[in-house]
Amino acid sequence: MKTIPEIAKDALELPTAQRLTLARILLDLSDEPQEFSPEVQAAWDQELLQRIEEVKAGRSRSSSVDEVFARLDHRFSK
Repeated sequence: MKTIPEIAKDALELPTAQRLTLARILLDLSDEPQEFSPEVQAAWDQELLQRIEEVKAGRSRSSSVDEVFARLDHRFSK
């Protein structure tokens, strides 16, 4: 079975639209009720696309999945 960092790395290699679909699927499967209106969801989708374009254009720095999980491990291990 793959680890979460391996799954995240695979997911980050998907095209943008497929990543958004995967995110929606995972949110839909959560036990927590979804309270976002279609307008809010559309706004978040637009924000995500804009952030991805900022990284691709070199106007924003991205981190590898390993860096992200290392920071999270450090933050939550205290």
